Amino acid sequence: MIVLRAIGAFFVRIWRWIKETAWVQPLLIVGLIFAVIFSIPSIVNGITDLNKNLSSSEAYYHRFQKSLVDGHASQADKITNNIWNKYEDSSIKSEYGEKFFLMFVGEECSSCKEAKNGFQTLENHFNDSLQPNDKMPFKMYTIFTDEVTSDTTSKETAFVKYMDRNSFFFEEAASQAYQSDYYLNGKISKSDLETVESCDPDNFLTPTIMLIDYSTESVFSEMMFGVSGDNDWQKAKLLLDCWNHDGDFKAK
Repeated sequence: MIVLRAIGAFFVRIWRWIKETAWVQPLLIVGLIFAVIFSIPSIVNGITDLNKNLSSSEAYYHRFQKSLVDGHASQADKITNNIWNKYEDSSIKSEYGEKFFLMFVGEECSSCKEAKNGFQTLENHFNDSLQPNDKMPFKMYTIFTDEVTSDTTSKETAFVKYMDRNSFFFEEAASQAYQSDYYLNGKISKSDLETVESCDPDNFLTPTIMLIDYSTESVFSEMMFGVSGDNDWQKAKLLLDCWNHDGDFKAK
């Protein structure tokens, strides 16, 4: 208590001295002004970095993420298995929707970043400026190929284990893509589809974009490996054509 009283008395004396010494007060005010001025760049940079993080492709794709956490019981495995089973359970159908994009992305994927604004533009103007033929709501789900979970080891990532468990899924998706009009129109290459078919996580392409459509016989109705276009609207239009099975996604 004696020490605290001594410290308190010291600051009281300092404050009294400042009040009684007129020339000190302008210096303190000037010093405070300069402190505020010099702190502004740091504040602005902090806000800018926050805005970048909020608008980044990773932040956007994380909104739709199906996680690899929990291995066989993960969200990613659940949606994958239910696509494979073609929604035999109607409650699952209502959970995910009858039609949606399933996108495999990575945090350091430059092509994923280039595709982000196309997806965001499509989402923002779906059933508005960009009209789906079937009037279904926009839906998308993402799986991060570089997600780190407790299953991750020095030899195997969570995504490697996921692909091992679901090799049948990727083999079937590639098999259907070979028959798609988008492939037959020369818009994706055989080598790209082989990377999916081989279930080789070391060479797996990101983004790999699938359109799951339960109104089609195959269910795995379209596949893309990026979204081309000179601007956001052109990219969104390509994605809308994919959704509608139109443009490059129909027989010529």
